[in-house]
This record gives sequence, C-alpha cells and structure tokens, in this order.
Amino acid sequence: MSLKDDIVHLWDLPENEVCVKLPDEIQQEMITKALEIIKGRYNLAKTLNVRPINIYDFEKCRFNSITLSFVKRLSNLLVANNFDEFSLVNIESKLEFIKAKFTGVPIFHPKFPISFNSEEGARIISAFLFDGGISSRGYPFYTNNEEVLVDILVGYIGTIVGQIICRKSKDENTYEVEFPRILGHILICGLGMQAGKKVLTDPTIPEFILKGDTEIKLSFLQQAFDDEGSLNNGKSGKCVELNQYTSSNVKAPKRLVRLKELIESFYIPVNGPYGPTKEHIAKDGTKTYGWSIQISNQSDIRTFAENINFTLERKRKKLQELLASYKLPPRFKNGIKYQEILKAIKNLKKENRPFTTKNISQIINKSQHYVAELTNDMVRQNLLKVTKERLPIGSGKGFYPKEFEIM
Repeated sequence: MSLKDDIVHLWDLPENEVCVKLPDEIQQEMITKALEIIKGRYNLAKTLNVRPINIYDFEKCRFNSITLSFVKRLSNLLVANNFDEFSLVNIESKLEFIKAKFTGVPIFHPKFPISFNSEEGARIISAFLFDGGISSRGYPFYTNNEEVLVDILVGYIGTIVGQIICRKSKDENTYEVEFPRILGHILICGLGMQAGKKVLTDPTIPEFILKGDTEIKLSFLQQAFDDEGSLNNGKSGKCVELNQYTSSNVKAPKRLVRLKELIESFYIPVNGPYGPTKEHIAKDGTKTYGWSIQISNQSDIRTFAENINFTLERKRKKLQELLASYKLPPRFKNGIKYQEILKAIKNLKKENRPFTTKNISQIINKSQHYVAELTNDMVRQNLLKVTKERLPIGSGKGFYPKEFEIM
C-alpha cells in the first residue's frame, strides 16, 4: 500500500464507476448555466460527449444519481466559463449521496473532503489492515469476535466518511460487517489501499500514521492490539505479542515491521519480527507463514500498559493480571533504559531544575557514569540534544555540567 496522503476528494474516485446525487436545485442550475454557454441541449450533449438524454435526466432529476464522469465534464465546462461556484471543490461537500455504479449501496451526505488524519481515521485504517480487509471485488469488511469492536468501527466510519449502510452477520462466535463498494473506492482510489488477501498483497502502514502526532499513533496501535494482540503468561515466558501472516517465509510482513517502528516511537523496545513461527495451508492450497513481534521485559510491558495498552476491557484486565504475576520488581535492562532517562528529565522540568547527568542520576538512583553513557548514546540516536556543553568554571574550580533537552 502506498498512500498518497490522508485526504480523499471527490475527483480521486473512478469517474466511470461512481454515481453521485446533488440537490435538485443545484443540478437544474448547472444545466441552466451550461445552456447559456452552449445553446441547445443537443449541442451541449455533443460538447460534453454525452447522450442528450443524460442532459434531460440530470436537469429533471429523473433518476437517483448520475455518473461522476458526467458531473466532472459539466463542472469543467462551467468553471472554464467563470462559473466557479460549480467547481468540484465547491460541490463535493454538497452531495446528497454517492454510490458505486449500478446497484451500489450509497453513502449519504459524504463528508468530502474526507480526512483520515485523526484518531478515528487511524483506527479505521488499522482495522482494515489487521482484522479486516478489502475483498478482491473491492468490498471492505471487518471481522472480530468482539461485537463492540465491530460497532465502534461502524460508528467511526459514519463520523469520518458519512452515513453508511452496512451488513452485519454472526457466524458462531465471530461477527462480520461488510461495507458497500463505494467505501472500497474511497479506500483504494482515494487512499491507495489494496484489494485482495493481505497475505498476498503485503500492505504497509501509511506514512501519515508513522509521522502523526501521539494521539494518532496511539489510536492506530490500540486498534491493532485490540484486533491481533495477545498475552503470554506461561512457563515459556511472559510477553505482549502480535502475529501476522504472509506468503513469504523469508521476509516479515511490511505492516509488522512498521508496527514495530510505531511501538518503539513510544520508547518501548520490541523483539522481532520472528519467523516463520507457524505455517498454514488454506483450502485453495495457498501456504502462508506466521511472523511475530514481542514486548517481553517486565519494565517494557509496564511501559506498554502505561503508554499504549488495549482499549478492549477483556485484554486490559489480562494485561493487569500478567503484570501482577511478577514476583520481583522490574529491573533495568542493559543498564539504565532510555525511558527512565526521559522520565527523569520530565520530573526535572516540573521542578525547574537543569537536565544534567548529576540531577538525572539522583532521581533514578544510578551513578553519573552510567547516566553519561546513556545520555551520550541518546544524543547519537537523536533522542536528546546537548543545550550546554561541559565547560571549565575557571581558576581550577571545576566544570559547568553538560545540559540536555528532549528532541
């Protein structure tokens, strides 16, 4: 998946596969103005390269909708003759509904321009990348054994995209919701998502999510872990784990690699991807391989619980039970961890004290030598920057300490 950006406009959609409906008065006015430019309906139809009946149908609002191709041609003619009020930019927010051509189920009052750069938008994309998908025919779907997650996704799509009609069903303990094809057009043509089995298309996470603010990243991660995250509290070790499948037994799924990057942006070390961990053969003979990432250190799992966690209550409770099962307090992993340094700096900021190795070491109860090693490493990794270098005071009285700031 190669997302262009997070905004979808009307003109991003396939003009010959999408039908739209504008308010009657706007359709009638567009034809009236067009006939001022091109005299006669037959001549107007010839200019637009459409059939004369299309002109009549649009003006008289005989049918529920007309192709986006017709509307674009009519809009371009009007704008070229200084009727800018009928530009696609101006009319895309006035649509009564939009649907796939022929028998498509509509989205009423679509919210063009549609922005997915929000907490709800991030969860929508995450849902279709993990427990959901887009069929090879272009129909988005989402499955989960938690009905609440299905209902929440439907609500988010209504908030971001518009009033939508979808079909929800239940098969034993699994709920599935199938969305109309017009939503598929928005996701595929507007955002660049891919139709077909994810194990074959190997989609990735969009750049605007990876570069988004903390709330957007958090929403994406929580949806992913609500969908696919699991907890291991057995003898083989304790961890938070997330598995994904792909057709490759040598290369981890792109979305899993990028998910690791997202988690690590919260200063949580992630192990993996490991794989192949499992092998699965589908009914059609397709062989797929499981890959996993893990958060396994006690302190890292606690940081995950504090900074990310699940939104699903059942999994939140299991995570607390896992943490409560530790008999010893968390230990430092490989010396002082980066997040401990960052927490100490935040505490110093509250106290209005300088961010020096001495002050940091006092807060975390570790030697200045260890703190100096870690802060120097964090500077090299662009996690910290030096705001004041270590300088001699003069007359042999020592040095002014080096000071830091979070990048």
